[in-house]
Amino acid sequence: MKKDYIPFDWKAVNDKAFWLEPCEESYYYAEKWYKEGRRSVLDLGCGLGRHAILFAKRGFRVTAADISEDALAFLKAYQKEQGAEVTCRKADMEELPFAECAFDCIFAMHAMGHADTPGMKRVMSEVKRVLKPEGTIFLTLCSKETWTYAQSDAFRVDENVIIKNDGPEKGVPHYFVDSEDIKKLFEDFELVKVRHIDDCFSEGEWRNQKHYFIEAVLHKKTISPDYSNVIGQRVDCKIDRPLGSVHPRVKDMVYPVNYGYVEGIIAGDGAEQDVYVLGIDKPTEEFSGTVVAVYHRLNDNEDKWIVAPDDKSFTKEEILEKIDFQEKFFDGELYCR
Repeated sequence: MKKDYIPFDWKAVNDKAFWLEPCEESYYYAEKWYKEGRRSVLDLGCGLGRHAILFAKRGFRVTAADISEDALAFLKAYQKEQGAEVTCRKADMEELPFAECAFDCIFAMHAMGHADTPGMKRVMSEVKRVLKPEGTIFLTLCSKETWTYAQSDAFRVDENVIIKNDGPEKGVPHYFVDSEDIKKLFEDFELVKVRHIDDCFSEGEWRNQKHYFIEAVLHKKTISPDYSNVIGQRVDCKIDRPLGSVHPRVKDMVYPVNYGYVEGIIAGDGAEQDVYVLGIDKPTEEFSGTVVAVYHRLNDNEDKWIVAPDDKSFTKEEILEKIDFQEKFFDGELYCR
């Protein structure tokens, strides 16, 4: 059974300057991945967003995910200050709210190892699910040779997991590995580079603090969503955000189309299926029409159906233009009949 996860306590961190400075590796992978033609990045366990901001400024489409609402609230304000655009999502690494094959890259600096042994297996399964075929990941994991594992009095759960008993990570599990553990965790990946780094002097102290720095590529079959049973279907729509209305939370977003839902059909987010209604130039409360396309959100867990009257047709470019007012905040693909 999945255990409740205790997030890093950002309120206990008085000086945030350290957590806003990108690590050395982020500069390297921002350049490497951009030159390789990769463009979508998931900053997994983003914290205050130091790496999300860096990747966004380099030109990537960035989704920053963390379980801490305090961290994400900070990042939402910080990205505006930095002039960067980042999609922020509250997420548990063991149950990521993203579509299959959503990202070209995952960057996880000192984050993915915050799980117990069963949890780590779920995390790796989710990583494999949301990475695209030939997608790549950079992450760090704690080494079993580090002082924290070998000598501290932290509570040990099993041969891989200890739980810290003080500081902002009090109660947070840490997963420790050696080379054999890494081989097992990444048996479905191609390991590109594994380094064993000892930060032996840090914050004024000499202490053995070893981590594995891991780069790997996932080889898997391409999976394309099948909407053949959706596109062409006639649906009855309830319109709760009519043309000209204002978004209930984003006050500067005015709906240029009618937006609503289909009763009784549950989408990936657990709510009723959302729809954009095109081809109607006035506000309405109800509409019956045909699904002409589906916008498949990648860095989210729901799709959007595009519905139109039978006597209207739209090109792919026209549909994307009409839904851009809201979908510009997401990474996705449009599937048409």
